[in-house]
Amino acid sequence: MTSHSTPTHFTQICNEIINLNKSIRFVGVVNNMGKLLVTSYRENLIPFMTKEETENYGIQAVLRAATREDFAKKLGNLKHSIGTYDRLICATVPVLMKENPQTQTKYYLLLSFDIDACAKDIIENVLLPHIDKNLELFK
Repeated sequence: MTSHSTPTHFTQICNEIINLNKSIRFVGVVNNMGKLLVTSYRENLIPFMTKEETENYGIQAVLRAATREDFAKKLGNLKHSIGTYDRLICATVPVLMKENPQTQTKYYLLLSFDIDACAKDIIENVLLPHIDKNLELFK
């Protein structure tokens, strides 16, 4: 597992998430502007994308999530989005921190899974409960 140097709490949450399920290949945290804050890769994994490509992917993932938020009033809040590619499955999971009634900070988890993973089940039954129990790590 490797991480870029960033705040310890983001590194900790990425390392915890990467160990939640053996089919998780990659975890990254981006801020609401798409800036990649930290990444963690499964041990011995050779990533498909370079660091620069991953940074660009983070920006694009936040833009896609922001366009989905246009429909939140009618459809509800985005819980996660999943894209299936030939070689892997990617997911974006928004994490909203309410620091007080007027202030909230949004981060996004970027994940990739092995192509044969049940990503939706892992996200809904393992990842989201883990995030809910550990929201303080995003502060």
